[in-house]
Amino acid sequence: MENNIVAETKNSHGEMISEAKTFEEFKGAGVFADLLLDRTFKKAFNPDSQNKVCLIALLNAVLEGEIASPIVDVQSRNKEYSDGSNENRTSVFDLHCIDSAQRRFIIEVQILFQENIVNRSIYYASQTIIAQGQRGKKYNYELNPVVTVVFMEFNVFADDRYIRRAKLREINGSCISDTLNFAFVELPKFNKPLDELETTLDKALYALKNMKNMTQMPKQYANTVFELLFSTAKLAKLSKEEQKMIDEAQKAKWDEYAIHKAAIDSGLQQGLEQGLEQGLAQGLEKGANQKAREIAKKMLLKNEPIDKIIDFTELSEADILAIKASLGQS
Repeated sequence: MENNIVAETKNSHGEMISEAKTFEEFKGAGVFADLLLDRTFKKAFNPDSQNKVCLIALLNAVLEGEIASPIVDVQSRNKEYSDGSNENRTSVFDLHCIDSAQRRFIIEVQILFQENIVNRSIYYASQTIIAQGQRGKKYNYELNPVVTVVFMEFNVFADDRYIRRAKLREINGSCISDTLNFAFVELPKFNKPLDELETTLDKALYALKNMKNMTQMPKQYANTVFELLFSTAKLAKLSKEEQKMIDEAQKAKWDEYAIHKAAIDSGLQQGLEQGLEQGLAQGLEKGANQKAREIAKKMLLKNEPIDKIIDFTELSEADILAIKASLGQS
């Protein structure tokens, strides 16, 4: 998992911009709000506002080739879901929407490492499947697809691919059902520079990862749907209340990161200390055993009784007989 809180990127002029190391630096230098904060993400990709075009473009790019038809329109599933997850907003939040083809979407952002993230996604997607059943009525299992998209600020899988798309398939790869669809995006692995952005997916992921570091909108985003992202995330255009909430969210994100990192560092230190202690104990035990064997050899060469050698060295009878055999004694 990436543990370095300092990141660097280039602005549209090719100048290196360092991410603020402290919250105070962030407040003084920020031009755009971090898109991976709960409130910013939900405003930038709100399915019930003009920003739905950004969400549609993002989802179509991430899910290209995995859904039966492109997404045309989206809206929030209901009030309960549009408020997002009830979990700790500094570690996970989500957005729930439905498109005109009645596909259900769960868009999730994971900031800190989450164990069993794939199983977790399957669990929540399955709940959305089950919720489609109507109690007390005949049910023919005509299920609307559920699509889960997870953006992660940490790495989970071993190789260098930054996006994985999955659904229920045969071993040979043929699709059995598109009822459950998943896409996992590991943002730390997406490292394309600004001047190499080509696809809609490239531009979407670059903005998600780097907008908080930019001083202006790069020319690569001109005349694209993602122009709206920059306008939405521009701090100068936010109300005082929105700025305060985003500041608090940024601070909470960094506080949570600091706590998480401290826990990891503490665990590593504890593990190191335990490892050294165990290694020392094992070394001493091995050394003592070797010394006892050397004494046993000398006593055997002097024809000392085995009982006496056992008592003196605390080795087992089997050990002493094995040493005796190695000396060629019968």
